[in-house]
Amino acid sequence: MSNQSSPAPTSDESAVAVVAPTPLSEIDPGLVMTCCANCGAQMIDRACKMICECGYFLSCSDYY
Repeated sequence: MSNQSSPAPTSDESAVAVVAPTPLSEIDPGLVMTCCANCGAQMIDRACKMICECGYFLSCSDYY
């Protein structure tokens, strides 16, 4: 049995991708309003409620 170790990672292999945050001027407030506060998914507009697939909802009195 050979006792070989794997080669050390190069600087390219251990690099972490850095993503810049979106500037506030580019964020659509309407899109933010339809995001679920519980899980972050897009909520569906039904009559006077915004409903998420996780069960979270907002009634019209919550967001107007």
